[in-house]
Amino acid sequence: MAEDSPSGDAVSADPVIPDLAARRGHLRQALALRATRRQAIIGILFVLLGFAAMAATRAVGGSALLATARPDEVVRVLDDLTERQARLEIEQRALVVERDRLLSGSEEQRLAASRARVDALAILAGTVPATGPGISLTIADPNGAIDYSVILSTIQELRDAGAEAISMGPVRVVASSWFDDVPDGIGIVVSGRTLLPPYRILAIGDAATLATAMAIPGGVSDIVRAAGARISISPQAVVVVSALQPLVAPQYAQPAASPGAP
Repeated sequence: MAEDSPSGDAVSADPVIPDLAARRGHLRQALALRATRRQAIIGILFVLLGFAAMAATRAVGGSALLATARPDEVVRVLDDLTERQARLEIEQRALVVERDRLLSGSEEQRLAASRARVDALAILAGTVPATGPGISLTIADPNGAIDYSVILSTIQELRDAGAEAISMGPVRVVASSWFDDVPDGIGIVVSGRTLLPPYRILAIGDAATLATAMAIPGGVSDIVRAAGARISISPQAVVVVSALQPLVAPQYAQPAASPGAP
């Protein structure tokens, strides 16, 4: 019997050992599967935590106020930033358009401004003809009662009333013009040229203003009439001042640098 017992145990153990091995294999497989799922979940959690930490770090670095702000305050701040960005984009587009316009037309604009300035200076200097509204004034002085001071006062009154171009007969009256009486005779000397009556003066400017200035009580019209001469003033829609002043180069004056120019 003693010899049969080990033999019987060996025979009975043969079906048990494979069963235990199979169970252990299933257990290891289940544990491995569970470990794989657990690791995946943990990995996903770490990724999410990493994104959250990165976002939190950026938020704290961008604005310390947002870290402690309430949700409604954060929404308001984001809305303000969105509106500000939209306004800045609109302003940027407008500035780009303006820059392109100036770059494309700057040369033409500079030339146009230069031409306008040259034309204005030429009119003031009397080197080009001028046309525009104004008046025609005639002083009839058959007795030679009008001296140069009356003519000079007339010119000054016209300038004060805004006359931009003036001529007396064939002479263009400019800043350098001068007047004198004819020695021992009738007439007026204007910039070296002797003019005889009647004296015809053309002035370009606001016609109504110029005519009113000539008719002021105690002014030019009263002085002319008091001297025994006659004066007539005719406002006109178009006056042409064709008399020209010869261009004379200055002997001493030279252009000076504009203030603030390098």
